[in-house]
Amino acid sequence: MRDYEVTVVIQPQLEEAERTQVIERLSDLLVPGSKEDGALKANHWGVRQLAYPIKKFQEAYYVLFEAKIDPTRVKDIERSMQYNEDVLRYLVVRKDE
Repeated sequence: MRDYEVTVVIQPQLEEAERTQVIERLSDLLVPGSKEDGALKANHWGVRQLAYPIKKFQEAYYVLFEAKIDPTRVKDIERSMQYNEDVLRYLVVRKDE
C-alpha cells in the first residue's frame, strides 16, 4: 500500500444528496471494504471557478482524497472515474515518502 492524493472535480449542479452519494461511491472505490484509521481522508474544497470551461461548466466542486491504495488498483480506479458522468476531471498522484 502506498500513499496517493486523488483530486476529483465534480459537476457543480448536483444537489447536496447526489454529491454526497458520488463522494461516497468514490470513497468506496478508493478504499473498498472496512475503512482503517488514516486509510482515507477527504478534504472538501467546495465550488471553485475553473480556469477554462469543462463540458460548458464554468465552476465545479473539488474534493481532495488522501488514501493508502494498492498500486495495482490505480488503473482500475482511473478507469472507473473516467466512465463516471458526474466526474469532470480527476488526478491521481503518488505522494513522496
